[in-house]
Amino acid sequence: MSSSSSNSNANAANITNAANGKADAKTGAAVKAALAANIGVALAKFAAAAFTGSSSMFSESVHSVADCANELVLMVGDKASDHKTDGDHPFGLHRIKYLASFIVATLLFFVGGVFAVSQAVGKLTGLVEGTVPRDADSLELVAALVVVAVSACLEGYGLHTSVHEARDRMKRVKVESDSLVKFWRRTKSAELASVMMEDTLALIGLAFAGLGIGLSIATGDELYDAIGGLLVGLVLVCGSAALAFKSGSLLIGEDIDPRTREMLVAAVEGTQGVNRLINMQAIHMDEDAVLLCLKVETDKFDRDYDVQTVDKIETSIRTALPWYEWEIYVEPDIWRAGK
Repeated sequence: MSSSSSNSNANAANITNAANGKADAKTGAAVKAALAANIGVALAKFAAAAFTGSSSMFSESVHSVADCANELVLMVGDKASDHKTDGDHPFGLHRIKYLASFIVATLLFFVGGVFAVSQAVGKLTGLVEGTVPRDADSLELVAALVVVAVSACLEGYGLHTSVHEARDRMKRVKVESDSLVKFWRRTKSAELASVMMEDTLALIGLAFAGLGIGLSIATGDELYDAIGGLLVGLVLVCGSAALAFKSGSLLIGEDIDPRTREMLVAAVEGTQGVNRLINMQAIHMDEDAVLLCLKVETDKFDRDYDVQTVDKIETSIRTALPWYEWEIYVEPDIWRAGK
């Protein structure tokens, strides 16, 4: 026996939709704000790279372009995931968000990182072979260092916003607060995972760029600036691997959070008419949509009674966890020891 939404669950569904709407608005605002900031940062970095010829600044410019493309793809994926289907995708287009994040990781970040590395390696080779002069123009590099400092402030604010949103997310879905690294690994939000990774990589890249430019100013040798550019490119490549692993895991399908599972078990087992929860399988279709399959033993085993019990189980779940959009399938069965 299976079931999904019914008229008796209308109130719970309305609560779910309202909660999800607030979450979507917050996530969308964060991505748009990040895009606006990164466009400005990218233009400033390209101007500084053109003026100074700094390898570190050029790599950072590529980094910011990848960030901008990241937000654009995520926004397109978010819009596409809301489209209605003609039945060829029976569970909706939720996972387009995860596909968009995977594209960002495997194409934009990786390609941008490889391009930045290749440019830095070319300059390093020229410096070592003597075909490129190693004397640094300290005045020009100071201008580049100022751009790095301003960019670090903007990216730091972006990371602060992402962290604040992560904390809000944990509170909203009643997940226990934990370290941000563990949250990043466990979050089901492709947008939030991407933006958090993007901001973190940006700050690490800027630190390497600033260090390379600073050493070139102090020593008068362009070699350190080129090394800084190489490190920025490597940061992008390593970050793309981490984000590809995370978004790929989401695209394949991740289980619910352990705390959410505990709440689900309590809601099902506390439902009148349920003797035992035999089996439960759940998978996130996106951050706020969950496909849930249950096998339960009921007090009585006749069709009419089981239909009523299934309806009560759905109501219990939607009432206990209203922040998720549920697709629920319940099969009454008989528990057998050893199975």
